[in-house]
Amino acid sequence: MPEKVIATASEWFVRLSAEECTPADHQAWQAWLAASPLHQHAWKRIELLNQQFGQFDQAAGFHALSTPLFRRRRTVLKSFAFVLTAGASAALIQQLPLQVWTADQRTAVGQRRQTTLEDGSQLSLNTDSAVDISYNNQIREIKLRRGEIHIATHADPHLPARSLVVSTPAGRIVALGTQFSVYWSEDRAHIHVSQGSVRLEPALAANLTTIVPAGMSSTLDAHRASIPTAMPTQQHAWLDGMLYADNMRLDELIAALARYQPGFLSCDPAVGALRISGAYPLSDIERSLSAIERVLPVRTERRTAYWTRIIAR
Repeated sequence: MPEKVIATASEWFVRLSAEECTPADHQAWQAWLAASPLHQHAWKRIELLNQQFGQFDQAAGFHALSTPLFRRRRTVLKSFAFVLTAGASAALIQQLPLQVWTADQRTAVGQRRQTTLEDGSQLSLNTDSAVDISYNNQIREIKLRRGEIHIATHADPHLPARSLVVSTPAGRIVALGTQFSVYWSEDRAHIHVSQGSVRLEPALAANLTTIVPAGMSSTLDAHRASIPTAMPTQQHAWLDGMLYADNMRLDELIAALARYQPGFLSCDPAVGALRISGAYPLSDIERSLSAIERVLPVRTERRTAYWTRIIAR
C-alpha cells in the first residue's frame, strides 16, 4: 500500500480524535474515505490496529491525546506508518487490497451473499469476505482470500469425480461430502462442520492430516490442526442473518457484531465481562445495540458516524 495513503489515513485518525475536530472535518474525511478503495482499506487497518493494541483506551493513549496537536500527530503518524508499512507478517500481506478487490467473489462489510457453483454446490460468503474459484479437470478449488465462507457440497457431475478443496495460507480443507464453514483470521483457519466430514492438511506438514466429523470444529495453522471439539451452538446462524448469544461476554458479542458494522465498534473493558443472551440481527447493528442497552447498564458513545463504543451508563 502506498505510504502516502497510510500517512493520510493516520492523519485523519488524529484529526478526528482531536477536541478541535469540526463537522467540516468529518465531511472532508467522509469524502476522502469514499474516494478510493485504497483509502477504505488503509482506514480499516488503522481501526483494527487501534482495536488490537488498545492504544487509545489506555492511560498512555489518553496522555498522548492530551499533548499538543502537532506532537500528537507526529507521534501517531510515525507509530501507525511504521506498523502499517513495516509489518511483514502473513496476516497483513494476505490482506493487501489487490487480492481482495480482484477476487472472483467478495462481499463488503455487513454484506452476505450466496451463489451456486457450476457443480451445484452452494457457496455463501459472510461479511467482508473474498474468494477465488478455480474448477478444472482435476480439482474444484475455492481459495479463501479473506473472511468466512460456508459450503454445501454437491455430488460432482464430472467423471472422474474431483475433490472439492478450500485453500488457505494455513493449508487445505478437503470436503468429504459435507456442509462446513471456514473462517480465516490472523494466521489460521477456523473450521466448523455441520454435515459429513472434512480432511485438514497443514501447508507445512501435509502428511499430518486430521479428520473433522459432523458437529465438530477445529483450527488449522500451517503446522498442525487442533484436536476437534464440539461445534458451538448456532455457529452458522449468520447464514440466516442472525447472531445468537448464550450467556456470552459483552466484549465477545460486540467483537462479533463489529464484523458487520462499517467503521470502528468496540467495548469498554470496564463492561466487557458483563454477560448477555439474546438474538441479534446482523443486517441492523443499530437495532442490536439498542437491544443490548435495554438489558444491560450500558450505552453507546458515538464520536463519528464510523466510531462507536459501548460504555457504562
